[in-house]
Amino acid sequence: MSYIEHSLGSNETLHYRAHFPAIYHLAAWGVLAVGLVTAFVFATYDLGWIGFAAAATGAIAFLVIMLPMLTTEIGVTTQRLIYKRGWVWRATNELQLRAIEQVTLDQSFVGRLLNYGRVSVHGTGVDDIALPTLAEPVVLQRAIQDAIGSLASVAAPTAAVAEPRIRAS
Repeated sequence: MSYIEHSLGSNETLHYRAHFPAIYHLAAWGVLAVGLVTAFVFATYDLGWIGFAAAATGAIAFLVIMLPMLTTEIGVTTQRLIYKRGWVWRATNELQLRAIEQVTLDQSFVGRLLNYGRVSVHGTGVDDIALPTLAEPVVLQRAIQDAIGSLASVAAPTAAVAEPRIRAS
């Protein structure tokens, strides 16, 4: 069970879970493949120790790229934005939806073409949360805005409406 699912309150549901861009996964697997192919080539020329070093370098680079993606969770629930990093130890940033003032999107030209970018969330009286580069940042931004809107629409009917009093003269 993921951290987000484990930390949900009794009346809280998960609206959206963010993902990393596919280009990160391709880069990780590409680095591993290059390391293994290089190791095979050097092994055929009786340079096994260089091949071993190339394979080890590819495997380490693969882990360096993949581990942050595998141990990071970002989700929007009915009540908050959750950003969790780490595996053995973890660091979390959670921001109540009612405390969010602004959601900003930073997306380069290449990011728009490949559909990735960075989302930052600015809250009232709390630190800002700058999320890492994510796939479909506009969808995440919309999910946050929709969750804030649904939270406001749920809170609106419960507010008491003051009726005007008529003064008798």
